[in-house]
Amino acid sequence: PAGAYLAAHDERIRAESILTRPPLRVLHVESGHEWRLTRNQVALLVDGLRRVPHVRQTVATLERSRLERSSRDMGLPVISLPWSVGADPRALRTLARHARRRWDVVHVHDTHALRLMTYLAALEGSGSRVVATRRTVAPTRSAWKWRRAHLILAVSESARDALIAAGVERGRIYVVPEGVDAEGLEEQQKKVLRAAAGATADQFLIASLAALGPDRDHATLIRAASLVVRDYPNARFAIFGDGPERGRLESLIDKFDLEGWVCLPGFVEGARSSLADIDLFVMPSLREELSTGCLEAMWAGVPVVMQASGDGRLRAEGIEPVRRGDHAAMARAIGRFIDEPDRKAQASEKASAYARAHGADAMVEATLRAYEAVSRPGRGG
Repeated sequence: PAGAYLAAHDERIRAESILTRPPLRVLHVESGHEWRLTRNQVALLVDGLRRVPHVRQTVATLERSRLERSSRDMGLPVISLPWSVGADPRALRTLARHARRRWDVVHVHDTHALRLMTYLAALEGSGSRVVATRRTVAPTRSAWKWRRAHLILAVSESARDALIAAGVERGRIYVVPEGVDAEGLEEQQKKVLRAAAGATADQFLIASLAALGPDRDHATLIRAASLVVRDYPNARFAIFGDGPERGRLESLIDKFDLEGWVCLPGFVEGARSSLADIDLFVMPSLREELSTGCLEAMWAGVPVVMQASGDGRLRAEGIEPVRRGDHAAMARAIGRFIDEPDRKAQASEKASAYARAHGADAMVEATLRAYEAVSRPGRGG
């Protein structure tokens, strides 16, 4: 099994001298077609790995993307992909030229990239070991491409369980939680988010920071707000971010007569440095269990109410889980934090401790161990 396999080799990997290790050649493939925090996580991983002397990285990603620019700024080789759809033949041809090179690991960071690499392997064969990251907890429509990966890095136990339910062998799935980029989080500035939301210092500010896209269930948050403000008139809700769902959310705010209680301030520059302004963070996600946004809020000591998948449980400290789509349960969870300051304080401490244990270094180290184990089984490293 992957977990036992990785654990058995861990001590030997640590003990082996860096100077005697042969280069570990890694190709990262990211399509740019999934939510933007995926690209932030890839950049965070790539940045951490470039500090490991024996790792040699190349990044294949969407041309003119933010990840392409940041990778070039890091001084890394970049393959620019003209990617317009999931299986774009232009991207396929470009990637095929480079994939013929012998890589120790090809790390595909989203479903589109995995599909493309699966096509290439079927057409041309490959001696490279494929590592795939699974970020969503939603049931997979097709497990065949995931079964073609040599190792899958699931960002949570629920993401792992969704793959197992789809028929992927448990032994090839390794849980590696998202990493937290501490830059900009350590020195929190008060009043930035509160001012953007028009909330006074004595009001209880409940906020969400995420793109207003179809993968978020902000509608449930607005319905929950309609219940909360009836019992807690001092509560204020702010949904930060922009996206295609903005018009629909504005209509819901009008429908429930929530103007003055719920606002959509849009994108706020420096939001990460003002997370401590928030009293409670709510992430109504349809596809994620524990997002980077949640972890960043937790790092700043903000407790979280989040929709959970499946059994409605989350395996993290400082989070109050509620079932997806249950706006009444979400309203009750928010109300408990307003009613019980001691509960909020305890959750704040637990949230901060949990997030700091899942910093970028922990994510990079766990990913590197996975690379070593899957690429060099014969060496015991």
